[in-house]
Amino acid sequence: MAIDLTLKSVQITNREAAPRVLNSPQNGSEGVVHETFGHIDAVPAALSATSIIRLCQIPSNARVSGVTFYSGAQGAGAVDIGIYQTNDKGGAVVDADLFGSAVGVTTAVVGTSVLDESGQFSIPEMAMPLWQVLGLTADPHRAYDVAATVTTAVTTGLAPLAVRVQYAR
Repeated sequence: MAIDLTLKSVQITNREAAPRVLNSPQNGSEGVVHETFGHIDAVPAALSATSIIRLCQIPSNARVSGVTFYSGAQGAGAVDIGIYQTNDKGGAVVDADLFGSAVGVTTAVVGTSVLDESGQFSIPEMAMPLWQVLGLTADPHRAYDVAATVTTAVTTGLAPLAVRVQYAR
């Protein structure tokens, strides 16, 4: 026999609490959606594995709601889509495949969502700001680069590559 329940999300529970608990855009509440887009006109031919293509930046307090990847046919190859420190912060990898893991670019990729292609971005994390998703204990108040890291060498290349990121804050 089925049981009828009324279930509430954390955000609805917070709204109905007494006293009311504020839901910030970083915690799944409504907010202004920002979008950033980065591209290169042509991936170099014979681009080796571990090469990094920095595409755009997002703030540490962004609640990422969409990551869309585009690529022309590169002949062969695959890329991870993830997060790096900006060059002024040392440029180190933070999570190379947070969004996408070994996304093939042999043939054209036309507007494919890679927000959780890698399987690392859990449903609860979709309501968190980036700094929490990255496992930090406090917001570092900085920008991070969204980058494509070559995991399988690109042979022919010469086609464009881009990422569009949507986030609230």
